[in-house]
Amino acid sequence: MRRVLFLLAPRWLALHVLVIAAGVTMVLLGRWQWHVAHVHHGSVQNYAYAFQWWAFTAFAVFMWVRVVRDALRRRACDVEPITESAPAPTEPESVAYRRYVMPRNRPDATDPELAAYNAYLAELGREDDR
Repeated sequence: MRRVLFLLAPRWLALHVLVIAAGVTMVLLGRWQWHVAHVHHGSVQNYAYAFQWWAFTAFAVFMWVRVVRDALRRRACDVEPITESAPAPTEPESVAYRRYVMPRNRPDATDPELAAYNAYLAELGREDDR
């Protein structure tokens, strides 16, 4: 029971109220759309809209269940006691792909097209500095 008491915190209660209010609103909109379909003698478009509102409700409830389940799993992982036999947590290693690393090998300078292009770029850079 203690495991789920955090779901009664104010921010979680606000989420529960929001999901319930959105669900009730979407169900009522679906019922209204169903009624409009009957008034228009079976309009397929209105029936589709009615089912669409109910599908939105199902999706909102599904996502709410997923959020609560993920929070419960995260709390279960955070609460587990650390035993003495467990290895000490280590500092994560720096990942090289997260930052740009200049290439170490330089392009072949014997290529005349590349040399001409680099000279052109250098000239443009000098013109910008003036």
